[in-house]
Amino acid sequence: MTGTPGREAPATTPPETVPVREAATVALIRDARVGGGVEVFLQHRVSTMQFAPGMSVFPGGGVEPRDYHATRFWRGPAPEWWAERFGVDPDRAAAAVRGVARELFEETGVLLAEPEAGSRARTVTTAGVTPVDLPGPDERRALDAGEGDLDSLLTAHDLVLSAHLLRPWDRWTTPVGPPRRYDTLFFVAALPDGMEPDGGTTEARATEWIRADDAAQAGILGRLGMLRPTLDVLSDLAGAADVAEVLDTARAITPGGN
Repeated sequence: MTGTPGREAPATTPPETVPVREAATVALIRDARVGGGVEVFLQHRVSTMQFAPGMSVFPGGGVEPRDYHATRFWRGPAPEWWAERFGVDPDRAAAAVRGVARELFEETGVLLAEPEAGSRARTVTTAGVTPVDLPGPDERRALDAGEGDLDSLLTAHDLVLSAHLLRPWDRWTTPVGPPRRYDTLFFVAALPDGMEPDGGTTEARATEWIRADDAAQAGILGRLGMLRPTLDVLSDLAGAADVAEVLDTARAITPGGN
């Protein structure tokens, strides 16, 4: 037996006891600027993260209790529609839709929302139609810090969640073992007109738009570190001619995941 005298070795967590947490992530895409195909927004995580340190990932994260505590309507398919495609119950599906939209806003500043019908919110054209009364940086930081929830924030600005901009894409569960396990629902969404994601998250050392085919190739060759689900989704997107094709062909999910 080796080790420092008088100090017990750290306990080892049995792989089968690591809890599976709910998560949601979204591949934010736009038409490639040159040569057809699509570009995807990637975050390159800092090396100090407990899960997937240094990896290239899509925006997203854990689905939180506050994502369940909401009853406000959204524009788009009902929770039952999402539940059927992901193979989960409607409550979880609704929480994942809210959670992925919340995470996208917290990590990139892109808000999937629009003025509520009959509200005083106005729209302006700046490379597209954008609500005037968007939440500010302080509200974004507060939401990221765990204060409040997405529905309350949208209500304060006479906005509703634009769930119709999302598409279900895939579902993956982390293999058995530490440090963390996630049952993750993968979405895709086209970048809304008039919005541009930023790198304003402490979880990433850098962010970039990159062609899906180039990103998939970099993952295969090891030039970009990424987990298998990320590489699998990028490989799917690499063959698309444009964003419209991705949105039209977003496939139904096999219940139970991979």
